[in-house]
Amino acid sequence: MKEKTGFIGLGNMGKPMAMNLAKAGMDLTVYDLNPETMKDVVALGAKAASSTAEVGEKCDIVELVVMNDRQVEEVITGRGQGDGLLAGMKKGGLIIIHSTVSPVTCQRMAAACAERGINVIDAAVSGAEARSIEGTLTLMVGGEQTQVERAKPIFDIVGEEVFHMGAIGMGQAAKLCNNLMSLINMKVVEEGLMLARAAGIDEDRMIEIAKVSTGDSWALRAIQPMRALFARNSHGAGNITKLVAKDLILALRFGEELGVPLGFTDYAVNRDRENKE
Repeated sequence: MKEKTGFIGLGNMGKPMAMNLAKAGMDLTVYDLNPETMKDVVALGAKAASSTAEVGEKCDIVELVVMNDRQVEEVITGRGQGDGLLAGMKKGGLIIIHSTVSPVTCQRMAAACAERGINVIDAAVSGAEARSIEGTLTLMVGGEQTQVERAKPIFDIVGEEVFHMGAIGMGQAAKLCNNLMSLINMKVVEEGLMLARAAGIDEDRMIEIAKVSTGDSWALRAIQPMRALFARNSHGAGNITKLVAKDLILALRFGEELGVPLGFTDYAVNRDRENKE
């Protein structure tokens, strides 16, 4: 029997993922704090829930694409308010954390859910909005093999490459390493283009040159599409900027936990703080 799937968080990444699941014929229930964002997914056959607890009651598997660690914890536990997934999810259920969060948060949520007989895996995603729309995301997964296999029909719809990294939290560990590399690179690209503009070089021309020179990178090719995404993001460009800062801070803290000095990341985080001040 096909398992009933829930999806919580319909932002720039989550909404296209949910739409692809609905298009594929999944028995899908969705929830977002903004009811407007649910309409396009419902139009494709999904059902709209009125709370996270309702999603938990109705679904066997629930996917989360929310902003940060605090929201992941609130959605799952309800913070004692009785409105989290744990309030209604049946024993044997599966929660998939797609949000970029600390590996420790995933481990802590897995332990809390295990007390109720509920399974948790982390499946961090990479590829930005364009690949979310295409259904070609890269997924970095942590958790028990049986639960990862259980989620495979979902992963096959939203993703193209799936890497099972090991125990719970290891998917997030890989995502933080990847984000560190891509986000620091993007900051360097921005500075290079800033220098070019100051020197009187047209930005498009500079990008054209760098694409066929040693300055080429994913960050270079993504910089203009990412700017456009930031500008039209439904939650406001400020929140996107906060997400970038959040991901670098997560990587920095992860490095501290492992005793690994991350000098460039530390500089980037503190430079952003100085610029804001």
